[in-house]
Amino acid sequence: MRLEIVTTTLDETLLAAQAGADRVELVSGITEGALTPTWGSVKGVHDHAPIPAYCMIRPHAHGFVYSENDVAEMIADIQNQRGLADHFVLGCLTPEKTIDEAVLIQLVEACGDTPIVFHKAFDQTKDQKAALQTLARYPQIQRVLSNYQAVDLVQEIDRVQEMMNFAASLGIKTTFAGGINQESIQILKTIGAEDVHISSAARIDGLAKNQLDAERIQNFRRLCD
Repeated sequence: MRLEIVTTTLDETLLAAQAGADRVELVSGITEGALTPTWGSVKGVHDHAPIPAYCMIRPHAHGFVYSENDVAEMIADIQNQRGLADHFVLGCLTPEKTIDEAVLIQLVEACGDTPIVFHKAFDQTKDQKAALQTLARYPQIQRVLSNYQAVDLVQEIDRVQEMMNFAASLGIKTTFAGGINQESIQILKTIGAEDVHISSAARIDGLAKNQLDAERIQNFRRLCD
C-alpha cells in the first residue's frame, strides 16, 4: 500500500521521504485544511526531493464554491507550477453539491498533461456515483481523495469497497483519506486498497499545527507494507 504524507516545506518533504513516504501532498495553510503551496516550496521540492509531490490548488478555506476571481487565481497558480508539480490536487463544487463542470473544464485545460487528483471536496457531493461519472469524462483526473463519506469504516466497509470498485471501473483510483489511522489501514488492506493519505496523524500529538513526526510516519510505513 502506498503512503502519501501531507507536507508544507522542502524540509518536511525530505523528512517524510526518509521516514518512508512514497509521495507527498504539498500544501500551505495546513491548519486551514490545506491551501495552495508557495511557488518557492514547489520549486524546492521539485529540485531536491526524491519522491513525487502532488500540489494542492486551493485559494482559500471558505468551501469549494469558487468565484470567477478565485478561478483566475487557481489557473494562474497552475500555470506557475506546471512542469514542477507531479500531479495537481484540486476540486470545485456548485452550491447544490455537485461537481462544477464549468469551473472544472477551465482547471483541467490549465493543467495540460499534468495528471489531476480530485480532492476531498468529493466527499461533500450529494451523489458520489454521479460525481465519479462526471469526473470520468476527464482523462487527466486519475484519482479521487476520499473515504466515501464513511463514519464507521468497520461497519461500512462493504459499501466503501463497492464505491472503490465502482470508481476503478471508471478508470479512477482511490486514495483513502480522512481519519486514517492504524486500525483503518488494516481494514483497508483487506479490500485491496492501494493508497492512503495521512495529514495530521503524521504530526506530533496528531495536531496539524505541529511538526511532522518521523516515528509516526515510520509506523504508518510498517502498517502499509
